[in-house]
This record gives sequence, C-alpha cells and structure tokens, in this order.
Amino acid sequence: MGHLPVQRLRGEGPAMPSRKGGFSEGAPSELSTLKAHLEALHERYHRLAYRDRDPVSVVWEYSDPADEEVVGLWAALFAWGRREVAMQKVRLLLQAVGPHPAAALREGYPLQVSFRHRTWSPTDIAALWQALMRLYRRYGRLEAFFYPYRQRWEEGIAAFQEAILSSAPSLRRHIGYIRAGSASKRLQLWLRWMVRRDVIDPGPWEGFSPAVLFMPVDVHVARWAAQWGLLPHRPPTWKAVLALTSLFRQLSPTDPLRYDFALVTAQTLLPHK
Repeated sequence: MGHLPVQRLRGEGPAMPSRKGGFSEGAPSELSTLKAHLEALHERYHRLAYRDRDPVSVVWEYSDPADEEVVGLWAALFAWGRREVAMQKVRLLLQAVGPHPAAALREGYPLQVSFRHRTWSPTDIAALWQALMRLYRRYGRLEAFFYPYRQRWEEGIAAFQEAILSSAPSLRRHIGYIRAGSASKRLQLWLRWMVRRDVIDPGPWEGFSPAVLFMPVDVHVARWAAQWGLLPHRPPTWKAVLALTSLFRQLSPTDPLRYDFALVTAQTLLPHK
C-alpha cells in the first residue's frame, strides 16, 4: 500500500517551532493545507483492514464495556515494538485471568505470569494488576474514576497516574507522569479507545466528549510533526502533547484525535532511515 509523501508546511508564515519548543498559530492557508493532508490520510488508513493489525483489535474481541476498559489498558500499555508481538503478549496475559478480566479484578483474582514484554517484567505486571484491583474495589470501574474529570481531563490523567504510582512507584516508566513532563503516550492512546466511538475506536465509556482528549505523541507522531515544522525534533514531552493537541483542536474542535489512527498507521508504514 502506498502513502502520501510527508512534507513540511509551505507558504508564508509557516507554523515553525519557537525557541521555547512550541509553535506559533498557523495561518488559515497553512491549516487548510495540513487538514487536506490529514483528511487524505484518514480516507486511506482509517479502515477496518488496518484496525485488524492494530492492538485496538484486541479490545474489539470483548463485548462487555467493563472488560473493554481493562483489556484496552493492557493492550495500550503493551503497544510497544512490533504490533503482532504486543498483541500476542496481551492475549497471553488475558488468558491468565479468564474470559472476564473486569470480574477477575473485582473478585481479587491473583495474576501471576512468567513472560516479559519489552521492559515489562512479571513483577511489574503483577504490581499493576494489584493497583487496578485497589481501584476497582473503590470505584467499581475505571470509567467511574474518570467521570468526575470529564471537564478537567488533564487533572484526571494526573490523578489516575498518581493513584497507580502511590502503591507502585516503579510503574512510572510504563505509565509515565504528566506532572513531570512525560508525554504518557500509551495512556492517551487508551483514553482515545475508551472515549471515541467509530469503526476504529470502540468507545465503551458513556458521557465523555472526544473534544477533551490529548494527542498520543510517540516517536512516529513526533517525527511527522518535526518534518512539518510543527514541533522541534526531540523526544516527546507533555509540553509537546499540549502544543500538538492545540493545533489539532483547531483542525477538528469536537474530535481532535480524528486523524490519530490514520497518521500513526501511515507513519509506521513509511520506510525510515
């Protein structure tokens, strides 16, 4: 499958990075050029054929919203490296807890696995499972944890990270911490899956607006943004997430993550030197 060439914004007054690492507001003509590029990517890649190759496909294997949020969190946190390997590992984990992972958490079912995934050790996996069991005992659902933060999304993300890290600080390398500047890409990815609802994202959570979501900025998105002159070419940070999300909210105010799946899919198919 071919792809559109990745190019830098052209024309007078491009949205170039500032000295502090942000970018200026794009002129209407530049935003129009960028939106046309993203719409073309959306048309080409926002399709079921590509969903089946993505970790989000594991979430679609479940029908209970309570299970979908648990499966989605693990699938997003394991979404690192080769996709097929990540999907294999999350399915292996889910086999260990049975067909209803949310019920397993509520009932205090212990999780013991022997495999590793990238920097995830069996100890890390068990620690997150224990942290999630505590949240389930208190809130019943992760959806219920986030519900009070519907209009304070950044605060909600930080609160969720703090709730996990308070009992398992070693998990910071896996879930990040936005208050310390982490882009926390995998959590943003999970929240996209939970809130958006279309052919790609299952959106099991009710009463949440996609407008509040933040861009999941990983190396692929950061590379694309740097090539277009939208962000400095450096590792993703929370400051970069805020800046890029602000731009995407200009392009699609009610659904700033409309282009995320297509953009990442296109970038992963590009040959990189």
